[in-house]
Amino acid sequence: MNFMQTALNFNGLTFPSQQATLTKQEKKLYDLLPVGKENAVQGSYLANILHINKRTVISIVRKLRLKHFDVGSTTNNGYYRFKTPKEYAEYIKTAQMEYIRRGQVLKAMENTPMAQQIAIISNKKEA
Repeated sequence: MNFMQTALNFNGLTFPSQQATLTKQEKKLYDLLPVGKENAVQGSYLANILHINKRTVISIVRKLRLKHFDVGSTTNNGYYRFKTPKEYAEYIKTAQMEYIRRGQVLKAMENTPMAQQIAIISNKKEA
């Protein structure tokens, strides 16, 4: 039976206010994010509301996560704020699996015919 940690004990630690670290654009996007995976909104919806492109939405979400904001996403349904520790844990598990799969692809790409050509060219330049 697999167990998933769904509660954290920080032993009285306090965290700085996250709101103070956001740019205006980051705050606007964060405030638009609904709570709960079932309420997720598409990146295109956020882009239209904020008058930015989808790549900028992706970039802002990345920055929010790097600033330790609880922003989840799904492949098809979009972005949301975590509602429960279980929802967070499920997102992290999915993200870790994606990280592993991407690593496997990158490793395999090191042995493609194009990678071999690049290695041959690099070796000739060094010789």
